[in-house]
This record gives sequence, C-alpha cells and structure tokens, in this order.
Amino acid sequence: MKITTSLATAVAVGLTMMGSSLCQAQDAPDKNQKQFEKLDADKNGSISLEEYKAASKTPDQADAKFAKLDADKNGSISPAEFSAAQPKKPKPKKPKPEKPAAAAQE
Repeated sequence: MKITTSLATAVAVGLTMMGSSLCQAQDAPDKNQKQFEKLDADKNGSISLEEYKAASKTPDQADAKFAKLDADKNGSISPAEFSAAQPKKPKPKKPKPEKPAAAAQE
C-alpha cells in the first residue's frame, strides 16, 4: 500500500511541476508582446528610434541599445527582433525521482 501511495504522490508532484512550467512558458511570449505593444506608441507594428527614446529610462544610452535591437538595421525594431533580444529563462530543473522504499517495510 505504501508503494501505491508513494507512486501517486510522485505522479501528482510531477504533474504539478509540469503544469507550472507550461504556464511560465506561455506567459513569456505574452509578456514580451505586451512590452512591445507598450513601446509601439503609434501601433504600426514596429518600434521606431523616437518611440524607443521616449520610453527609455536612460535616453543617453537609447541610441546604442536601439542599434543592438535593430538586427536588420532598417531603423525600426520588429516584434521578432524584440523577442529575440529578450533574455531567455533557464529551463526548470527536473525533479529527482524518489528512491523506491525497501520492500521489507511492507
């Protein structure tokens, strides 16, 4: 009976952790999209240097940061360029499997 309970607990913990990882993975694109939409003041689907400077906390560094984000050097930041520049979250560590209880304890 103990083995069945331990197995059920391990499965429940695994599903819970897997569910939270999936939620985090889905939240990241939404967060990036919301940030992008906030910066895109004229809602034309790209961020201009002027829009970027207006929203920047460090306007004196905005030109250099914008140049790094504008990968294709066309003078605007596309949603793909913006997303590609966002830091990647490390993958969550997999839980270690429980060691089976000794059969003698039954």
